[in-house]
Amino acid sequence: MIVAKIISHRDLERQVLLALEEFRAFEFLDVRKQAGLVEVKRSREEETVFTALDRLAKLVSTLDLDSDRSTGQVLEIDDSTLKNSLDLVSEVITSVESEVLEIDTELMVSKTELERQRGIRDVAHSLRPLGIDPSLIGTTDYTFTTAGIVPSGRRDELEWSLNEVTEGAFTMNSLSLKSGACASVITVPIEMMGAVERILSALEFEVFPIPEGESGSPEYIVEKAENQMVHLTEELLSLQQRKATIHKEWGFRILAAWEILQVEKQRVEIKSQIVYTDQSIKMWGWIPESRENELEPILRERVGSALEVTFDKPDFADHEAPTCISNPSFMKPTEDVVKAYGVPSRHDLDPTKIMWLSFPLIFGLVFADVGQGLLIILIGLAARNAKKKGQDWGAIFNYFQNGAEGLIMMGIFAMLGGFLFGSFFGSETVIEPLWPIFAHTIDGVKNPYRESHMLKLSIEVGVIHISLGIILNLYNKLKHKEYREALSGLSYLLTYLGFVNLLFGVSINSIGEWFSSVGNVYMWIPIAGIGYGTGNNGVYPALPISPLTFSILTFIIPFVVMAITSLMGGMDGAVLFLEHAIGIVSHTVSYARIFALNTVHIILSAVFIEMLPPLVMIYFPPLSLFGLEIIPHHFLHDGHEIAPQLPLLGAIVGTLIVGILEGLLGFMHTLRLHFVEWFSKFYHAGGVDFMPFRARRIHTTQFRKDLAQSSYVVQ
Repeated sequence: MIVAKIISHRDLERQVLLALEEFRAFEFLDVRKQAGLVEVKRSREEETVFTALDRLAKLVSTLDLDSDRSTGQVLEIDDSTLKNSLDLVSEVITSVESEVLEIDTELMVSKTELERQRGIRDVAHSLRPLGIDPSLIGTTDYTFTTAGIVPSGRRDELEWSLNEVTEGAFTMNSLSLKSGACASVITVPIEMMGAVERILSALEFEVFPIPEGESGSPEYIVEKAENQMVHLTEELLSLQQRKATIHKEWGFRILAAWEILQVEKQRVEIKSQIVYTDQSIKMWGWIPESRENELEPILRERVGSALEVTFDKPDFADHEAPTCISNPSFMKPTEDVVKAYGVPSRHDLDPTKIMWLSFPLIFGLVFADVGQGLLIILIGLAARNAKKKGQDWGAIFNYFQNGAEGLIMMGIFAMLGGFLFGSFFGSETVIEPLWPIFAHTIDGVKNPYRESHMLKLSIEVGVIHISLGIILNLYNKLKHKEYREALSGLSYLLTYLGFVNLLFGVSINSIGEWFSSVGNVYMWIPIAGIGYGTGNNGVYPALPISPLTFSILTFIIPFVVMAITSLMGGMDGAVLFLEHAIGIVSHTVSYARIFALNTVHIILSAVFIEMLPPLVMIYFPPLSLFGLEIIPHHFLHDGHEIAPQLPLLGAIVGTLIVGILEGLLGFMHTLRLHFVEWFSKFYHAGGVDFMPFRARRIHTTQFRKDLAQSSYVVQ
């Protein structure tokens, strides 16, 4: 990142800001704040932006408009001046605000009255068993009357208490209800009111909220309230229809006006980071180093000759510069996952492009199934389509929309894994594994080595992944001329690869053979030796060197060099050395979770396939593509021949349960392998995200006009 300095005439301030919005890669440096300069006061028009925005925000909320979703209509605007923007906003507010606020007020009044009438009806319903006129309840010059509900178990206690306190001067009429309570009406002398209310409170007497101004029989009051409720409901429906009409006819224009003011608010607020003189403006900002040739032409197109642009890379740039991440749009879900761990710092490589491939690949090995992988692809395509149309799937399923492209990639690799291992909706009696060593049966005999093959595949995938991380770290150190750290990284790479080669090319069972002075070392070749054992397996080529010599040259010496170069870095280097030394084994073994999760996925799927009745057995015809047998004529399964078939009920239930649980579990563990085992080799994060000055537009588009001026002199 470099710093761009822009100087122009004060009258051309807006044209400069418009050009920077168009450039979309200029992050302002707050020089005014750092220099302690006084803030520039806002003009009357600029203050209007904020007040009008509050009014429009209320309209957006009242009409239930979603500002983050496109309506399908885009308004072309000319915002070359603030006055143009405010005129358009004023037109929208003048046209609809009074009517919307009137409807909103009437809706509130009607809803309040509806709730009041509902309360009157409910109270009258409660009084109906007692047959009491609500107007008789309350106080007179001589009596106090109340009605309510008391728990059935406390009805006798209430009557006894009233009798003792009033010395019999009371009346009480009660009726048992189905709910287990008693509806009661009580009348006592007015001077006993305070004492009686305390008794009622102590005995959990719930007083009916008697509506004021209502009289007559409970039946009459219920009928009157229900008639009022019908009228109010019709009135509410009419108001909602008026509101919906405004939403339909004016919704996109209101959203456009709201968006215009959001952009104007951003332009006003950014002025606090501009330095003003009597005739000129000065501003500084970060831009990507590769784009300095684009900035000046965009500025001159709008500003003309009254412009001076210079570029500099100050000393503090290496420490304070934000990180600009640039990836294709289809990698956005992967980029978001990387940023969830942390934004790359200046010492980091952005791992997005590699992770875009490695993440779905490892997930595909964990969740290897042709049918369930296809479902993930379909979900991803549906989410992507919904996102393009601006549909909202809610807070939870919105993650599917944001990660649609990632889901599609994960589904593709899950299908590839399913073809390799021969799994179709959990059933292994449909397609022939393209990698025969992973078949459950070979020539009708159960394959006893399937698990060990899968375990070795998992470890070798981990070795490749970790080695790539170490290589990226080595490249990064060389790029930044950190040669001591680079030597440590190179030693780590040689130590790790030497360890792996001794493991697979000499012996996986006896470390003692690594130090034998006789015999040969066999060169480990990734993936190719799976299914053929280790050491002299007929695949790994022999090296004319003894295991002892190989161990000294490729394991012990690099390990010692790694220790020395790391310890030269002090305590941080010592910690890094211990992490690398322990990680050689622990991080590699951690990739065995690929084998474990894949096995769990197969076992759980088989439970539903074998335990549930098939309901319908779907048979598949033979299928070959490019000479490869995808669906065979018959299947050798558990020692006997069967036609390719899929039990429907087991496949459906297994997909619903296993697919959801194992899919989430597979995602989380794949994420862990990247965040913990892989990132720890080269990625540190700790950077600051690049936040350029740009206008976010969904509902509007700009109408361009050539406003360049040539008569100003920059001072």
